[in-house]
Amino acid sequence: MKVLKKARKRKPNNDLKGSTAKRFMASGEKSDQGKEETKVKGLQTWKSDGSILFADFGAKSSDKVAGFDMDSTLIDTKSGALFAKNASDWKWWDETVPNKLKEIYEDGYKIVIFSNQAGVEINRVKPETLKGKFTQLYSSLKIPFQALCATSKDENRKPNTGMWKYFVQNCNNGVIPKKTKSLYCGDAAGRPKTKTKKKDFSDGDRKFALNTGLTFYTPEMYFLGIKERLPPLAFNVKKLKDLEGKSPTGEEEKYAKEEQEMIIFIGSPGAGKSTFWNNFLKDYVRVNNDTLKTKEKCMKVARQALEEGKSCVIDNTNPDAATRSRYTSIAEELKVPCRAFLFDIEKNICMHNNDQRKVNSHRSHFSKKVSNVIIHTFFKRLEKPAEEEGFSEVKTIKFIPGPFESTGDEESYYNS
Repeated sequence: MKVLKKARKRKPNNDLKGSTAKRFMASGEKSDQGKEETKVKGLQTWKSDGSILFADFGAKSSDKVAGFDMDSTLIDTKSGALFAKNASDWKWWDETVPNKLKEIYEDGYKIVIFSNQAGVEINRVKPETLKGKFTQLYSSLKIPFQALCATSKDENRKPNTGMWKYFVQNCNNGVIPKKTKSLYCGDAAGRPKTKTKKKDFSDGDRKFALNTGLTFYTPEMYFLGIKERLPPLAFNVKKLKDLEGKSPTGEEEKYAKEEQEMIIFIGSPGAGKSTFWNNFLKDYVRVNNDTLKTKEKCMKVARQALEEGKSCVIDNTNPDAATRSRYTSIAEELKVPCRAFLFDIEKNICMHNNDQRKVNSHRSHFSKKVSNVIIHTFFKRLEKPAEEEGFSEVKTIKFIPGPFESTGDEESYYNS
């Protein structure tokens, strides 16, 4: 008698047809290979456009937009780590979050998540992990939303308005959001440390709402109904608008002189030194370490300019008397008068201007962005110049924004 073998059960094949992505997984579940899904059946796949990563999880167009940050606003890490370990390392920020999102969805709001994810650019976060997390959020939430991620520290990164502009132009089928009906919620509000809460790591979400014209809420305000009195912003670049058109020295004057001279700039990176040279001293030979690379070449070019009867500007940070003496000694040797221009600029403004070197693509920049450590170091080392160093005059220069090269240049400067 022939014995029939027991048929082996086949594992169901739930792979999405035509997709290289693995099977859609519910929150916390993993595929056999441990890789999270990046595509949901019937919905638009993820796409990259420059530094923006975008996906539409079935959201319909609306003139009412409810924008949210993701990390520490909608979700926290399940592990308690600062950064998620994988796509499944998340939990809702509070149990009220999903129900609140469903309420506003049913009220006609389009839910859009705007998330800074610069970790992608430096390979700290894998795009597939990020996509998998959003897919799991959709699985748990079960309502449509859109997701936009800024994967670089450029004009798309909050508080810059690049992601919002991209959404309006490309992701809402031409429907213009009514800002009076729309909102934005995020945890980065510039709040100080309290007995029960850590200091906010930045005020980027609050400034993003300010720059886009949306009503702002913290997660505590929006999801928990807690009333909060937010502190004044530590630095609000829009206040600099009042300075436009004013004199950097507070008086009308001509900065260049007819007789030959040397001018030594003293100022932090981002203090506006090169822009000042371009605006007021363009006929002077510019001596700059970013272009010449070494102090020896800078000294050689400065000497050559004076020997040829030309005036020159030493456009470096020159924080202390020892550094400045390299040039004052040349001027003294060649019997050419030397002035010092001290750029008396707040550190916050220097930081902002330094960021603009990468964020603002609408203008020409004299230098690349430097590490913030370099700016901190300048202020720590600064020795204010004195006439005793060999200067015929020490002039103080205040920062004045502009003139701007275009409308885009001005918008980028004030919306970041």
